[in-house]
Amino acid sequence: MIVIADRASVPDGLRAVAPDRRALVDAVAELPPQAPVVLVAVDAVGWAEARAARLLYGREDIGLLRLDLPPTAVFVVAAGLELLADENLGLVGAVVDASARVMRTYALVSSVGKLERPTPSFGQHVASLWPSTRFLVDLTAGTVTPARELPGLTGIAAVARSATTWRGFDESTLPENRIDLPSGLAAAPWRSARWVEVTAVDGWIDDIVATVTSPAHVRTLPTCRSCTRPGHGARCVFCQLPLDAPATSAVATPALTPGGHA
Repeated sequence: MIVIADRASVPDGLRAVAPDRRALVDAVAELPPQAPVVLVAVDAVGWAEARAARLLYGREDIGLLRLDLPPTAVFVVAAGLELLADENLGLVGAVVDASARVMRTYALVSSVGKLERPTPSFGQHVASLWPSTRFLVDLTAGTVTPARELPGLTGIAAVARSATTWRGFDESTLPENRIDLPSGLAAAPWRSARWVEVTAVDGWIDDIVATVTSPAHVRTLPTCRSCTRPGHGARCVFCQLPLDAPATSAVATPALTPGGHA
């Protein structure tokens, strides 16, 4: 697994490279010959570089996955993807979907004037002009509401913050069992001077992966007609071919582009 993102936004032990073609090509070249790998992109630039690298090598054992998620959610999902064995790499989409069912992403921001998703109301745009205003963005629910603090969260969490210190923010509202990512991650989508982002998971990542890769679950999934890997979603992430049958797993579909197709 190679994630095309800031090294600080992925768990230790997972390979991460900058969205640079030469760096990505070199990272793939360092792998053992014919070792399957999935290139995970977290933005449009990384996605373009991942596709270019796969085209350059011309190998069907290089898979592609795009995550349209903020940094803390990428961190949580990547922790699950890291646990997949080579023979189960076709199930990256299933891990993303299963993780989405048990995780929740919030951001407390000082302004929504430049926020693109979810879309704020006109009144919220106007309210952003006041320095003391705060908004709660619930990315999972797709809502924006005025708020002073984050909601109470349980479970394991990843936390990221703006580079600008937020005076008066109550640290006690953050989950105690958390991993703090470096401040000021450029990939954060909030476009606000001050923000705190949290993704909390109700459950254990290794349990999620164990369920997705269990023989009982894998037997319910379609396989790729070309590489014969079990898959999830509409297309094989390796071959980009349609899977033979729709998945029967009752897993919701979050922000994911399997194999580069909507």
